[in-house]
Amino acid sequence: MVLREEMYFEPRMISPGGSIRWFGATYSADPMLCHTEQTVYIRDNGKMLFIYELNSDKLSEEEKIEAVFTLICKIEKPEKGHRYGRKIT
Repeated sequence: MVLREEMYFEPRMISPGGSIRWFGATYSADPMLCHTEQTVYIRDNGKMLFIYELNSDKLSEEEKIEAVFTLICKIEKPEKGHRYGRKIT
């Protein structure tokens, strides 16, 4: 089994109400309201969620794609110690 580490980006869609579902919980923040119904990319370090938008990606070589993400917001998780739904060991 491959475990996701904190630099992994997970895509999610922001709901029309400005929130995302993340492993059984719902998260929202004012900056997310500008991105409703858009795909965002989430990183989870076990303590915080980092919500990013993808600004650009380009194929720079046959085996390499460069992507630029911009941080939308950080949200503190009320239940710490789990990263991407799994207990941090």
